[in-house]
Amino acid sequence: MFGDEHAKQAFDDEQEIIRTGQPIVEKEERETWPDGRQSWVLTTKLPLLDHQGNIIGTMGISRDITDRKRVELELQEHRVRLEELVAVRTAELMRANAMLEQDIAARKVAEQELSVKAQQLASSNQALENLSLTDDLTGLYNRKGFLALAEHRVKQAYRSGEPFSIAFVDLDGLKHINDTLGHQVGNRALVDTAIVLRDSFRQSDTLARLGGDEFAIFVAETAEDQIPGILGRIQKNMDARNAAPDRHFPLSFSIGIVSGTSAKDSNLETLLSRADALMYLAKRQGRDQVCLDRASG
Repeated sequence: MFGDEHAKQAFDDEQEIIRTGQPIVEKEERETWPDGRQSWVLTTKLPLLDHQGNIIGTMGISRDITDRKRVELELQEHRVRLEELVAVRTAELMRANAMLEQDIAARKVAEQELSVKAQQLASSNQALENLSLTDDLTGLYNRKGFLALAEHRVKQAYRSGEPFSIAFVDLDGLKHINDTLGHQVGNRALVDTAIVLRDSFRQSDTLARLGGDEFAIFVAETAEDQIPGILGRIQKNMDARNAAPDRHFPLSFSIGIVSGTSAKDSNLETLLSRADALMYLAKRQGRDQVCLDRASG
């Protein structure tokens, strides 16, 4: 059961939905449990209607985002430490400048110190700029985030003997959508692709938009005989999206998948390149195709 604070907020939210009929979409909520454990969820709640359209209650779904929040909090702590370092280095630069103005005889020493501190400041600022790991449009990891997280998971999987795969997914026809329906519709197609992929994979998998119409997934703890099941979920979720009455274009993907056991002890870049090549092979075969690289060849 929820603690008092979270339970009261959830009750107030649901009463507001019943009163106004307005849904709550993807609200981040922190759950505190009786044993002191905390978790985070992304919650969507909607009014529940009877056959006459009267609101008789609420319904909703919450998706666990505890791991994502943990990574975000760790990144925020890192950002704070770097900002503190920038502040320290800035203060040191100011002191160095004061020394330079006060003591012309020490000019050479002060200039050397100023140069070192400036380099450290530039490195710290660069580190701050590189902290963004998330794609703004889809909410998935971006290329930088994927390379940082998935490389570690690949090495860990090889050490433990855990089966895994790397999938490379390309949204078919994005250029045609942009050219004929506009970039706003093209962005909607990218967001829909992210939703289909997120619904088809697990929390333990790592999903990213690499850029443009290309997506990548680290599929954890997955043997080769489990891949057809994953592809089935993708097809099911994609068909559901395409069945929407306001759909102006069909979603379809070209997919290349390489098994970790088929490329033993390869690094992430090599695995991505192989999966990318398989994806292009699938694309040459037409829309909505898949090519697999298995251990058996």
